[in-house]
Amino acid sequence: MDYWHIELNTLSILCALVSFLPFLDFKHWFFRIFDFVRLQLLALLVVLFITDLFFSSAPLFLGTLTQVLLLIAIAYQLFIIWPYLPFRKQSKGVPEKAITLISVNVLQKNTDYQKLIGLVKQIQPDIFLTMESNLEWEKALSEIESDFTFSHKMPKENRYGMHLYSKLKVKSCQGHYLISNEHPSIEATLVDKNGTDFTFWGIHPPPPSPTEKPTSKQKDAELMMVARKVHEKKMPTLVSGDFNNVCWSKSSKLFSKVSKLKDARLGKGFYSTFPVKPKLFRFPIDLLFHSRDMEVHQIKTLPAIGSDHLPLFATFTITDTGHKTVKAIEPELKQEVVSIIVEGKEAAQEEN
Repeated sequence: MDYWHIELNTLSILCALVSFLPFLDFKHWFFRIFDFVRLQLLALLVVLFITDLFFSSAPLFLGTLTQVLLLIAIAYQLFIIWPYLPFRKQSKGVPEKAITLISVNVLQKNTDYQKLIGLVKQIQPDIFLTMESNLEWEKALSEIESDFTFSHKMPKENRYGMHLYSKLKVKSCQGHYLISNEHPSIEATLVDKNGTDFTFWGIHPPPPSPTEKPTSKQKDAELMMVARKVHEKKMPTLVSGDFNNVCWSKSSKLFSKVSKLKDARLGKGFYSTFPVKPKLFRFPIDLLFHSRDMEVHQIKTLPAIGSDHLPLFATFTITDTGHKTVKAIEPELKQEVVSIIVEGKEAAQEEN
């Protein structure tokens, strides 16, 4: 067996093993990063399995071990992403009184303002949420402000500014700093086109990465705080934004479990939003969750606007206006949520 085959088997075994790192309960970015690249890793695992099967001259034991590990890793990756494959057709027709939403991370340093402005003028969304929008973006977006009846502005120069624009009636709106004074979120009580109240959340927690936060503690804590607030409010709710979290991650699923919200991507497709280039490495981190009394008729990405994120577009309606009884959070789950929030607040003090 020559060196090429040794390297092939070594790479195959490593790729198979790192597939399971996100399963471990470690918050460091190194363990979390492999959650983001599951689609790319799955493709690589398939290529390695085919290459190893037909071209490797490794000893029988090593070759068999490598192929078994690859098959297990491929099956595991498929198990994780299976619920998001597009088995359910999206609605061809959208109800007349459906609400339209554009949610986009604009990339603070992006100065191609007219691309987004033109897109908003073309689509005319009822709700328009921007992230990473600073004072320069706020000034540029003043061009479309007259198209909306309400705006809530939280500009920041740290790549975590946020702006909300709405054509719907707004009963209340407030900005939150749930974990850190550096990372705002917006909560608004809106009225749909049939006169039904609902809650809209725009969020943008910080990611675990070598250039941001060393762990996912702050992100996880913010998600749990929003989930808990949604659960306590007990009304139709939609949460959108740059979650810095892939839809199939453990923390996204925990967010869904605590908030009782549904991931809008389930059965509809990945609609990966970041990074715009190269497309091959794109994954879904601009997420959309909604309560069971809402229906998301369409979800899709929109053309690039000069940012490293694609805009996310959705249409939705409230389908049930009756009072819902929401089960209390189980004691063990409640304690887990509290622990995550405490860890996140401690991390914010240490990591900032």
